[in-house]
Amino acid sequence: MRTTERVVLYTAIACLAAATFMRGTERHAVATAATVASDLGPADAVILTGKDSNLTLRNSEGRIAFGEQPTAKVWSLGAVNTNKIMKLLLRSERFDEERKRLEETAKAKDEEFRKRYTELETKYKDLDPKAPGFDAGRAEVEAFFKEVEGWRKEMTEKLSKLQAEQVEKAYREMTAAVDVIADRSKVDLVLRFVPTSQSFESGNVADAMLQVQLRTFLHYPETIDLTPELLKELSLKDE
Repeated sequence: MRTTERVVLYTAIACLAAATFMRGTERHAVATAATVASDLGPADAVILTGKDSNLTLRNSEGRIAFGEQPTAKVWSLGAVNTNKIMKLLLRSERFDEERKRLEETAKAKDEEFRKRYTELETKYKDLDPKAPGFDAGRAEVEAFFKEVEGWRKEMTEKLSKLQAEQVEKAYREMTAAVDVIADRSKVDLVLRFVPTSQSFESGNVADAMLQVQLRTFLHYPETIDLTPELLKELSLKDE
């Protein structure tokens, strides 16, 4: 083959290859353009036709509304394991210190009673029932035990009252933190729940059935669980 013929042949091959490449590029570019998403709107409302009536969807303060009633909106949902949060709060140092102060007061008073009991025992253990001072001694001992009983009743009431106050205080603290997280995450409704995977804490059939009733959801996406965020907000360590 002469040199001129080879040049013409090579040029033709190069042109053919270039044309093929360009056609492939054009096909690829057209396919890519077809997959690009596009927004619809803006629009004041979207009307969905139905068999009985149409449904109008509109934006109501950032939420999808499907009616004129204030409750006819699509609300975002979250959930919190309140049982875990409440237990951790009540075990935390800020609540434990209050109980310790009451326990120390009770312990000091208990030591005083023990000392007085020892003194009374020493004073009257060998007293003859026929002795002149026996009735007075018995009255003193009975008065002592009555005082101890009254004090124990008083301490039981104080402890019960403190526990009730702490439960409410922990609840208020938890709900305040939930408000912060809900505002931050744009969550409208936050329900309390117990994870289905959590072990039952029961020793009889009644307790086991109660554990079933406390589990609000039977199936749910993990993303609705706000408990980890709430633990961070309250500076609590998960057990």
